[in-house]
Order: sequence, then structure tokens, then C-alpha cells
Amino acid sequence: MRYYHIFIAFTLFTQPLTAQDYIDLLKINYANILDAGFEGSDATTNVSLFDVSLTYPIRLSEKTAIITGLDYNQQGLELFPNSETVSLKNITLKAGLNIKHSDKWSGTYVFLPKIASQDLHTDGDHFFFGGLALLKYQKNDRMQYRFGAYASTEGFGTFMTPILGMYYTSEDKKWEFTATLPINADLNYSFNDAISAGLGFQAFVRSYSLEREDSLPELYTQVSNVEFATYFQHGFVDNSILVRLQAGYSTASYEVFEEGDTLPIKVSAFEFGDDRNLINPEMTGNLFVRVGATYRFNLEKNKEE
Repeated sequence: MRYYHIFIAFTLFTQPLTAQDYIDLLKINYANILDAGFEGSDATTNVSLFDVSLTYPIRLSEKTAIITGLDYNQQGLELFPNSETVSLKNITLKAGLNIKHSDKWSGTYVFLPKIASQDLHTDGDHFFFGGLALLKYQKNDRMQYRFGAYASTEGFGTFMTPILGMYYTSEDKKWEFTATLPINADLNYSFNDAISAGLGFQAFVRSYSLEREDSLPELYTQVSNVEFATYFQHGFVDNSILVRLQAGYSTASYEVFEEGDTLPIKVSAFEFGDDRNLINPEMTGNLFVRVGATYRFNLEKNKEE
């Protein structure tokens, strides 16, 4: 099978682009936010984060590819000072199309249903729907612009965000810049074929239904983490396997509300008409460390084979 025909991949979660000459098919990461605090308390909690992202595009024609994949993430922490650790889990399916509209324009359209709850319980409000529409304009071999929007239903209501982004690589391919704002951005420099270092930004908003308990109100938690980090990356097996060590700062925002206590709408970082009653103390961020591995498929090398 000539794998170089797999030429398009989903960009929002794994960051591969049509302008790039590679596809990141599998990503695995583990991180720990160290001693995140609670306002008005001396108590702290370590937040563990584990995520796996699988993306597999299937070529239908010269202009169309099916996007398939699965995202899984798990977060463990105390939502209240000196309480038991809870495990928040999310499984998202990725199903959509990438269409080459012209020599310059292409589009990615993905449906994103998910289950998001404590220990993946299936009682009450735990199933949500999302979608992505992203247009990409190929200015030249080294520059691409992106325009689109992401929307999803969440425990707190409807979440929407416009997307503006770009991909750029220098002529000598030492510098590379990727941005899908306001979701993520990455700037890196390659010292040689295997070693690189960079700066990264990531912001994600999710919600999880918490487990039901007799005589207690039904609750959900809204997660709105923003991360800034530096990283060091080393490639193995002709750069098909990348290992990354990352360290930085996370805001670690985990807010608990009663189900039904929702927002009219949340657009990116802006919450309109928020008169909800916060149940747990606001959390304070701290430093985090992350180690991750990526399986990368190089398109250009496989075209030459």
C-alpha cells in the first residue's frame, strides 16, 4: 500500500496541516500540574493529565479524504480542598471530510460527538456534540492561512469560538510556526534533523458531568485551562517517532456548578450573562511538566520511495 496517498489530517487537535510535509497520526502525552491551589485555603492538589489522540485520513479521490479518529483524555485532581481525587474522562470521535476546493483553497469539516463525565458514567447529562469547519488558503509552499469556527454543546451551555491561524516555515526549514488561535500556537527551531526546541501555547475548554450521589445535587465541572510552555524535542527512527519534554505554567481552572445552572453562551474566553453560583473555591494555577511521544508520517519521504 502506498501510504503517501494519506495526504490530509485533522488539524484542530493534532495540528497537522496540508501545508506541512508530515502528518502526526498518533500522540500520547502525560502531564502533571504541581500543587495547584484553592483561593482562601492552604490546601493544594496535583492535577494529572493523560491524553491520546489518533487521527487517520482515508483518501477517496484526488480532492477528497475522509477524516477519522479518536481522542481520549483523563484528568485526576481534587475539586474541593482536602477532598477525594476524582477522575474526569472524555472520549471524542472524529468523523468528517477534507475537500480540496481549488489549487489554493481547501476545507476541513468534522463532526465531534463525545462522552465527558467522571469515570465515564452514563447517568444524566454526559453526551455532547461538537463540530469544526476550517478553510485553508495556500499562499505558497511555505505559508498557509486558516479561517473557521468550532462549536460544541457543554454542561455549561453552548460554546463557540472563531478560528484564525497560519502555518509558516523558513526557507531553510529551521524555523516553523503553527497557530490555530485562540486554541493553540507553536514556534520551534530545529538545531539539526533530530533535535528541536520551542515555545507552545494551548487553551482548552471542556465540561464533565460528575457522578450522581443520593440526596446531593447533580453537578458538572467546567475546565478552562490555559498553558504556556517551553519544550525540547528529539526525533528517533528517521524522525518518525518524536519524544518531547515540556515545562511551563497552567491556569488550572476547574469550576463546579449544579446541572441546569448554565450560561446563555460562551464565545471563546468570553462568558455572557454569567450569574451562576460557583460551588467550589476558585483554583489557582501553577507550574506543570509534560512528557509526550508522537508517531509522525513523513509525506515527502514516502513520495520519493
